[in-house]
Amino acid sequence: MNNEPVAIRYDFDGYGYQYMDSGSGSDWQTRVDGELLYANPVKELTDKEILSCWDGVDPPEECWITDEHRIMFARAILRKAQKK
Repeated sequence: MNNEPVAIRYDFDGYGYQYMDSGSGSDWQTRVDGELLYANPVKELTDKEILSCWDGVDPPEECWITDEHRIMFARAILRKAQKK
Protein backbone atom coordinates (compact mmCIF):
# COMPACT_ATOMS: atom_id res chain seq x y z
CA MET A 1 0.00 0.00 0.00
CA ASN A 2 1.33 3.42 -0.96
CA ASN A 3 1.42 5.51 2.20
CA GLU A 4 3.28 8.50 0.77
CA PRO A 5 1.81 12.00 1.12
CA VAL A 6 0.29 13.40 -2.08
CA ALA A 7 -0.07 17.06 -1.01
CA ILE A 8 0.41 19.47 1.85
CA ARG A 9 -2.16 21.95 3.21
CA TYR A 10 -0.95 25.18 4.80
CA ASP A 11 -1.60 28.89 5.37
CA PHE A 12 -5.32 29.35 6.05
CA ASP A 13 -6.20 32.91 5.01
CA GLY A 14 -9.77 33.04 6.35
CA TYR A 15 -11.24 31.84 3.07
CA GLY A 16 -9.35 28.62 2.46
CA TYR A 17 -6.01 26.85 2.54
CA GLN A 18 -3.05 26.97 0.20
CA TYR A 19 -2.01 23.58 -1.18
CA MET A 20 1.24 22.27 -2.60
CA ASP A 21 2.01 18.93 -4.25
CA SER A 22 4.74 17.21 -6.27
CA GLY A 23 3.95 19.51 -9.21
CA SER A 24 5.63 22.25 -7.17
CA GLY A 25 9.06 20.60 -7.39
CA SER A 26 10.91 17.77 -5.71
CA ASP A 27 11.30 19.65 -2.41
CA TRP A 28 7.58 20.42 -1.96
CA GLN A 29 7.35 18.55 1.36
CA THR A 30 10.04 20.69 3.00
CA ARG A 31 9.10 24.16 1.69
CA VAL A 32 6.30 24.92 4.15
CA ASP A 33 5.12 23.78 7.56
CA GLY A 34 1.69 22.26 7.07
CA GLU A 35 -0.49 19.17 7.19
CA LEU A 36 0.52 16.30 4.93
CA LEU A 37 -2.39 14.82 2.99
CA TYR A 38 -2.64 11.20 1.90
CA ALA A 39 -4.77 9.46 -0.71
CA ASN A 40 -6.58 6.24 0.10
CA PRO A 41 -6.25 3.58 -2.58
CA VAL A 42 -9.47 2.44 -4.21
CA LYS A 43 -10.45 -1.07 -3.21
CA GLU A 44 -11.78 -3.00 -6.17
CA LEU A 45 -13.68 -6.28 -6.36
CA THR A 46 -13.75 -8.66 -9.31
CA ASP A 47 -17.08 -9.59 -10.92
CA LYS A 48 -16.78 -13.03 -9.32
CA GLU A 49 -16.28 -11.48 -5.86
CA ILE A 50 -19.26 -9.17 -6.38
CA LEU A 51 -21.49 -12.05 -7.48
CA SER A 52 -20.36 -14.11 -4.48
CA CYS A 53 -21.82 -11.41 -2.22
CA TRP A 54 -25.27 -12.65 -3.24
CA ASP A 55 -24.56 -15.72 -1.10
CA GLY A 56 -25.14 -13.58 1.99
CA VAL A 57 -28.41 -12.10 0.67
CA ASP A 58 -31.58 -14.11 1.06
CA PRO A 59 -34.06 -12.75 -1.52
CA PRO A 60 -37.69 -13.86 -1.43
CA GLU A 61 -38.80 -16.79 -3.51
CA GLU A 62 -40.44 -14.41 -5.98
CA CYS A 63 -38.41 -13.43 -9.02
CA TRP A 64 -38.16 -9.68 -8.39
CA ILE A 65 -35.63 -7.78 -6.34
CA THR A 66 -36.73 -4.90 -4.14
CA ASP A 67 -34.78 -1.79 -3.14
CA GLU A 68 -34.21 -3.39 0.25
CA HIS A 69 -32.43 -6.30 -1.44
CA ARG A 70 -30.30 -3.93 -3.50
CA ILE A 71 -29.29 -2.14 -0.28
CA MET A 72 -28.47 -5.47 1.35
CA PHE A 73 -26.35 -6.38 -1.68
CA ALA A 74 -24.51 -3.05 -1.63
CA ARG A 75 -23.76 -3.44 2.09
CA ALA A 76 -22.44 -6.94 1.46
CA ILE A 77 -20.13 -5.58 -1.26
CA LEU A 78 -18.85 -2.85 1.08
CA ARG A 79 -18.15 -5.38 3.84
CA LYS A 80 -16.25 -7.58 1.39
CA ALA A 81 -14.21 -4.65 0.03
CA GLN A 82 -13.25 -3.49 3.53
CA LYS A 83 -11.89 -6.96 4.34
CA LYS A 84 -9.55 -6.90 1.30
